[in-house]
Amino acid sequence: MTDVTNAGTAQTVLDQYSQASNADEAKSNELGKNEFMELLVAQMNNQNPLEPQDNTEFIAQLAQFSQVEGTENLNSTVSDMASELRSSQALQASSMVGQSVVVPGNDYGFLQEGDLIAGYAEVPATTANLSVQIQSSAGQTLETISLGRHDQGPVSFRWDGANLEMDGELVDLDRTQLNRQEVLRDGEGNPVLDANGDTIAAPYPAGEYKFVVTASIDGKNEGLDTAMSGRVDSVTIGSNSSVTLNLAGGTKASLSEVKQILQ
Repeated sequence: MTDVTNAGTAQTVLDQYSQASNADEAKSNELGKNEFMELLVAQMNNQNPLEPQDNTEFIAQLAQFSQVEGTENLNSTVSDMASELRSSQALQASSMVGQSVVVPGNDYGFLQEGDLIAGYAEVPATTANLSVQIQSSAGQTLETISLGRHDQGPVSFRWDGANLEMDGELVDLDRTQLNRQEVLRDGEGNPVLDANGDTIAAPYPAGEYKFVVTASIDGKNEGLDTAMSGRVDSVTIGSNSSVTLNLAGGTKASLSEVKQILQ
């Protein structure tokens, strides 16, 4: 006959359950919601009929069961969300192959015919005079352009070899002050004119160029770290689901490092 006086305690049932669990090597040491329910049912079946389970204690155990189940469901939801996020990042990164992005550590941008290159810098304090030098891959300064006042914060440039944009606005260049004075010409050598009858500046040839940005702050010229654009050749998905962009020229960058995507 079963000793109902001793069998009614939760500790006795837990000990019995632990012994059964240890005998089964295939089971985990973790107590899941199914095992919790089995334990609760076993406790109810073996309770002392003369001293039945207290309602308050029973409700507390049911609340614990709900908490265990809720935690498992939350873990499953978080795991699914993380998986979807990794898939989304991989898809986003793969769509960037062939596009140009601005990332730190990329010193030169490759200018192709009919295309543009871009640069990005952070101005540490409001400056009375921001300037940008356009240099060739040989380190030769081709143009020096004074841009005037600029507030503290990010500044971005786009250049097609002839025209310069700063923060999305076309810079009004005094072309008489530029080193390159060539204009576009047709097949017969005649200057090509725009709708206003003015000549059109000929861009610099395809090649590698960089921006050297300086700012006058407190009376001193300060060089700013400038990131240049580069074409994304491929994407690498790491074993930990990290995404790495492989740029032309060997530069590598993560998605979080991208400062600008050129459209």
